[in-house]
Amino acid sequence: MLERRPFGETGEQATVIGLGGAALAKYSLADGVATARRALDLGVTFFDTAPAYGQGASQVILGTALAGSSAPYLLATKLGYLASPAAFRSPEALRAQLWENLRSLRCQQVDVLQVHVAERACWWQDGVTDDALVNPDAAHDFATAPVMEVLREAQESGLCRFVGITADRAEELTHVLRHLEVDACLVAYEYNLLQRQACRTALPLAETRGVVYIAAGILKPHLIEVHPEWRSAPPPRMSPAAHWRLQQLYDLQAASGLSLVGLGVRYLVGDTRISLILVGAATPAELEESVTAAQQGPLPPDLHRAIDALGLP
Repeated sequence: MLERRPFGETGEQATVIGLGGAALAKYSLADGVATARRALDLGVTFFDTAPAYGQGASQVILGTALAGSSAPYLLATKLGYLASPAAFRSPEALRAQLWENLRSLRCQQVDVLQVHVAERACWWQDGVTDDALVNPDAAHDFATAPVMEVLREAQESGLCRFVGITADRAEELTHVLRHLEVDACLVAYEYNLLQRQACRTALPLAETRGVVYIAAGILKPHLIEVHPEWRSAPPPRMSPAAHWRLQQLYDLQAASGLSLVGLGVRYLVGDTRISLILVGAATPAELEESVTAAQQGPLPPDLHRAIDALGLP
């Protein structure tokens, strides 16, 4: 059985492992559908997707896989990755994307509707490029931004139950979260076996506010399987400090007898401040590895502390 944790202050609960939809279309629609249905079989109760994943295929896959299911689950999708910076500030464009999301997902309501990559300034300010990040020193109309208007409208009309924000950068998400009232936040990449940025920024704030905290993107390529050749020839752009920590992690993994995936999942399961861990999977077998790891519970305390000591600030 998968552990269930409170889903913030919504009154709901979710399994500690959720299925992220970014990789569902990696191989084929059939593989994606099989993966999502296997998640249901395993008792997974949270599914996350976005119109940007697989150029829309991820939502179609989940819509197909979840249709007619009698199992309880929470479904989350997003608004974002629009055609132009101006569209991020257009209620009409956002409403159109929301309706297309619902059509692809074959539903009339999602549980969580989120702002995708909320650290982008184009959500909160006119006249900026779509790759500009929010500036803590600049004026942004967070609470009255068009996307928040559309999210509140969707919630009031029953198209979604809860609203949230997502980001790839914990520091910028924390700044946005300070200015918004939302039910959930998701941070990708910045809390895993080697990175801890979210631990000192977004996670403490979410805990204080009673906001759902979703840890996503925990299994980067170098944290899925050991690459022995990287001990002497690290990937481009990996800093010396990160390379040293990666080698130490490989040593810990070898001594533990666990896979890197098992280490990564169980390490985060040990942090009870996390509402759920979102794992990407393109096949049933990939999902099963993470679920099996979570079912084994947190790492032994000494191993958890050893991994803690490796974290990059």
